[in-house]
Amino acid sequence: MTIILLLLGAALIYMIQSRLYSHYWNHGLTVTIRFSKQAVVEGEYTTLVEEITNNKRLPLPILHVKFQIGRNLLFEGGENTAVSDLSYRHDIFSILFYQKITRTLTFQCTKRGYYAIDQANLVSSNLFLSGNLVDTQKQSTYLYVYPKDINISSLDIPFQKAMGTLLSKRVLFEDPFEFRGIREYQFTDPMNMINWKATAKTGDLMVNVHNSTLTPEAVIILDLQDDTLWKYDDLHETGIRISSALAIRFLNQSIPTRIICNGKDQITKETISVPAGNGKRQIASINESLARIDLKQEPESCIDQLNQEISNATNSHAYYIFIGSSYGHGRDMLIQRLADLGCGALWIALYEKDMHVPVSSSDNLTVIKWEVQKNEI
Repeated sequence: MTIILLLLGAALIYMIQSRLYSHYWNHGLTVTIRFSKQAVVEGEYTTLVEEITNNKRLPLPILHVKFQIGRNLLFEGGENTAVSDLSYRHDIFSILFYQKITRTLTFQCTKRGYYAIDQANLVSSNLFLSGNLVDTQKQSTYLYVYPKDINISSLDIPFQKAMGTLLSKRVLFEDPFEFRGIREYQFTDPMNMINWKATAKTGDLMVNVHNSTLTPEAVIILDLQDDTLWKYDDLHETGIRISSALAIRFLNQSIPTRIICNGKDQITKETISVPAGNGKRQIASINESLARIDLKQEPESCIDQLNQEISNATNSHAYYIFIGSSYGHGRDMLIQRLADLGCGALWIALYEKDMHVPVSSSDNLTVIKWEVQKNEI
């Protein structure tokens, strides 16, 4: 009789806890997955934080947290991660009542891109570890992996030439009646801009800054088209890195910079275009757009973009930098025309060994041939 009562009691306990867990296991349960940073540079390490909070009296003896993420984020150790087209992360927790667990995972960002986590799948069970209790919680976290830093010292001479041209244009078009402020003297500033009262007060040479009637700008045109069926992703990744590095150099010199690219945005599926801007926010905007370029999508015609830019180039204050590895369909004539319409142009011609580069420098146009080693990306 005692055994029967014990069995009946056990069955009753099992039924009660089973019903409680089936109805309330995910009440007060929150799972938050977030990147510790919103932006890093390709090759850097950063962390992912998982926060599990069980704000109720029912403990969870086992809780599976599953989510997917881009395969180019490599977690240290590689355990609990299955990799195919994406990385599928599977972490296991045991959490008591009214408890919060925080776990930090370190990973390396091996490739430029935009990585987002939009949901986490939860699987748990009751106290007897029987049955599956399933739920999904929305997440909203993302990470930008900016293009890797690249050495562009070989571009120092054409860059200085471009800077000289742009700075002379800026001085030429400054309006002496539109006072904007005061800054420290730079070697390119004319003597008549010096503010002697501010210089005497600070002890350093200070100059007046005026608004310009026409602001010079740097325009980077990134061409990701391939003239053949073969895809040259290594060349394109190098072009993306050079675009980022040049944009940063121009912006650090207070030159407004914009980007035109025929590559498609991973999020919007539209071609990449960053309007002219200045300052740290512009650097971030350009790097974010470059990070979101999806080389798997077919780019638009660069020729169409060049023709559009020519039709809009009614001013003569832009310096153009064209970066690409394709040379057909009259690109040389179109880029030369932009150079003539603006205040010059630089063509960074990307190629791999044994590739023919049929372009050369001419009036207003400087051509730099940049060899990319295979598999260096």
